[in-house]
Amino acid sequence: MDIEKPQLSCSKCGTPYHFPKKRSWPLRNVLFFLPVKVFFCAFCLKDRYVWITDKEYKKFKKVI
Repeated sequence: MDIEKPQLSCSKCGTPYHFPKKRSWPLRNVLFFLPVKVFFCAFCLKDRYVWITDKEYKKFKKVI
């Protein structure tokens, strides 16, 4: 019995994120301790920053 996991969706338009992006240099090297992930919304045509830990991210369907 498989339970469908919810998808991460854009906070502005509500569509699911299309793919993850790499974090910028300052986020990776200076603010490495912050649990921020970057996703691209093709509907808004913007990068969205999501404050989510790895433990919380496992509860959602993986963004490909």
